[in-house]
Amino acid sequence: MGQRVITIRKLKYDEAKVKLEREMNEAFLAGEEFVDILHGIGEGILKRMAEDYVSQSGFSKLVSNDPMFRQNPGITTVQLFPPSNSKNRAGRF
Repeated sequence: MGQRVITIRKLKYDEAKVKLEREMNEAFLAGEEFVDILHGIGEGILKRMAEDYVSQSGFSKLVSNDPMFRQNPGITTVQLFPPSNSKNRAGRF
């Protein structure tokens, strides 16, 4: 099975945001390392929303600018980080 692709292209902004949040959380909980967000090109509204979500999520980062990854302007590649173990989390509160 290949890398997960979250398709939000052709969705309304609110629908795309809900789908992105749900599927990113599912991928994170499943322990996946990378996901592609297929937002299309258009006016860049969905791409900006996806990038904002990733930068604010706390468990992922954008890797589309890394030369190892393809440079398709309609897809944003994201790296997910595994949850910290409970010992590390306990010390942060």
